[in-house]
Amino acid sequence: MDTPRATRPEAASTSVGHEAGVDDHAAVGAGQSAYPQADVSRARFIAGPLGPHVLEMVLTGWASMLAVFAVEFLSLLYLGTLHDEAVMGAVGFGSMTQFTITSVCIGVTVGGAALVSRALGAGNAPRARTLAGASLILMAGSALAAGVLFLAAIGPFTAAIKLAPDMREHLLSYVLITTPFAVVMGIGMMLSNLLRASGRGRQSMWVLLAGTTTVAVLDPIVIFVLDGGMQGIAWAGGVGRMATVALGGWLVFGKHRLVAWPVRAALLGDLAAIGRIALPAALTALATPAAVIFTVSTYATFGPSVMAGATVVDRVLQLAYSLYFVLPGAIGPILGQNLGACQWDRVRQAVSLTSRWAVLYGLGAATLLALAAPWVADLFRMTGPGRDLVIFFCRYGSFAWAVNSLFFVAVAVFNNLGYATYSTMIGWLRSTVGTMPFVWLGAHYGGAEGVLLGQTLGFAVFSLIAMAVCLRVLRAPPVDQNQSRAA
Repeated sequence: MDTPRATRPEAASTSVGHEAGVDDHAAVGAGQSAYPQADVSRARFIAGPLGPHVLEMVLTGWASMLAVFAVEFLSLLYLGTLHDEAVMGAVGFGSMTQFTITSVCIGVTVGGAALVSRALGAGNAPRARTLAGASLILMAGSALAAGVLFLAAIGPFTAAIKLAPDMREHLLSYVLITTPFAVVMGIGMMLSNLLRASGRGRQSMWVLLAGTTTVAVLDPIVIFVLDGGMQGIAWAGGVGRMATVALGGWLVFGKHRLVAWPVRAALLGDLAAIGRIALPAALTALATPAAVIFTVSTYATFGPSVMAGATVVDRVLQLAYSLYFVLPGAIGPILGQNLGACQWDRVRQAVSLTSRWAVLYGLGAATLLALAAPWVADLFRMTGPGRDLVIFFCRYGSFAWAVNSLFFVAVAVFNNLGYATYSTMIGWLRSTVGTMPFVWLGAHYGGAEGVLLGQTLGFAVFSLIAMAVCLRVLRAPPVDQNQSRAA
């Protein structure tokens, strides 16, 4: 069983430093002297009522994620005016498969933010700075490698699954533009999460909003004024990611000075410390696109109309349940800081509050989608089988998705309390055992709607399993914490 190394305040800084294989005093001397400590030394979440902390972090994270998905939603609406299902399907397929790159970036942000927040909770601000610097270095390398591998694989993969020629041509054109911005996207995610780990949820939100606002302004211009079509949408997205990095870099480096670069001798140790959390977190995140790629490949066998409908379902799902996707990053700093401060009761309380509120939100969102089902299909000008798929999701699949909040809360607990391998195991079981047989049976007996129902039911079952394991983890503090208290 994985257990966290950081426990009580005076011990946590030592254990985190030893995880990286570097002495804390050396780290301070290496890169800290130029940076004032007051800016990053506060661990906001270890005191005061937890309800407002949870609400602030979840709502600010949700606002930024909602803006991201809302812009993608609008982009698809603009593309719908072209009346080309092949373009719609290509953009949807490209976005879904590119989540493999995003998953790698998510893993690095989870690892970096978890250790930074623990160090801050333990009162070790200098250590938090060097870990932040190592996180950015690891992000740049990982995102670049993931982007190169994606471009090498996407052509042979789409040929192997016999994607329709016109859709494949549009897809390859789209990803050639968007993939090089993967490194930029990863750096922006890391900068935003460093702000979040230090308790600056609102500023983290503004970093992501800078990018989405840029895209929201550019999209209608490239579609309706410049007649840029799909390629114009792709370039607008890249400019938005650069805007995210620009604001995030100013806040992290210029205003708050949250980063100090580790000395070369210590860098490998720092990267290893982050990697011990980042690798299983990335493998967990990669489980989702693995399931999505299998599901999308199954949808593709039903023709362009169904593929266009699946793209709309994906955008509607992201917009309606965007709150879920921010839960691990939102409550992660709260869990990490309180773990570092050895306040186990507050860790359990934060998980309980988040779980209850998220399930209630999900049921409310599903009810609204069910009522608005025909209008959602009309909004995207869906016809035929694609329209049927969209309506089916809104009326039925959405309620199964309401349960998925429990999976994201459980992942936050596992990744931040030292059980990251639990996330990996459950995530991959969810994306294999909980996806492939369900989707195959659904396609065989229910067509495109059966595929959707199979995937959503499989995900719901494994979300319940994840929460059951999470509740077992939360029965008592980790072993290291018990030993620290006994001492």
